[in-house]
Amino acid sequence: MNETTVSDADIKAWREDGVVCLRQLFSPDWMEILETGFEQSVANPGELSKDYADPGKGSFFTDHAMFQRIDPIRRFVFDGPTAAIAARLMGAAKVNLIDDHLLVKEPGTANPTYWHQDQPYFQFAGEQFCSIWIAIDAADEANGTMRFVPGSHQWGKEFQPVRIGIGDSPDTVEAFDGPAPDVDGAPEKYQTQSWNLAPGDCLAFHGKMLHGAYPNASSDARRRAISLRFAGDDIRWQPRGYAPTETGASGFKAGDVIDSDQFPVAWRG
Repeated sequence: MNETTVSDADIKAWREDGVVCLRQLFSPDWMEILETGFEQSVANPGELSKDYADPGKGSFFTDHAMFQRIDPIRRFVFDGPTAAIAARLMGAAKVNLIDDHLLVKEPGTANPTYWHQDQPYFQFAGEQFCSIWIAIDAADEANGTMRFVPGSHQWGKEFQPVRIGIGDSPDTVEAFDGPAPDVDGAPEKYQTQSWNLAPGDCLAFHGKMLHGAYPNASSDARRRAISLRFAGDDIRWQPRGYAPTETGASGFKAGDVIDSDQFPVAWRG
């Protein structure tokens, strides 16, 4: 598989709508590598891991920076097709890995993923920011598939980030353009879109795309996914007070290119 399996229509959808569903772009071998790495990551959580569910009410477990310690995840990110997919969608000559984000919603987990954009969680300015959310289990409305507001990446807004499984904003968050709108409270105002996913399907979306996810209200359907986030050519460092996936001083100044061990180049044309 190579990046040419992303069609011109896919690129058009990503740029105009802000999100595109890509079906079965990963071979069984790549999915086996991803699942192996995923389960190794769950068994060996890192310092950024967290479970957002209330005790006794399911599990909404997340982790980051797995490529630094889990070899199958590193192989999937740097030898697999995702970085090339992101580059083709963005029209980028080079992409950096921003983040690898493990997400598990166990059956009976009432926590939704609250409406948010990905980019305000990171210290970046620019438009070439692509998240690729890969389903390891089948996902639908019952067990927590993703939801989007098409075109919201073109609003010219960046909303305050919230703690994903909790819904509040930390004290250190900048004002940005205020909190994300109450999409569910005004269904007549906001069109939303979601997809049922099979294992190996993925959703690719812009970093300023407003999105969330359903809780896992099922009794027996686990929902595992990994979100890989990539930066393109125009992304530059933009210092911010709240960057929950970063553990130390970066040494960057405003406007710097982000090439580094923390944000390694994952693909170059």
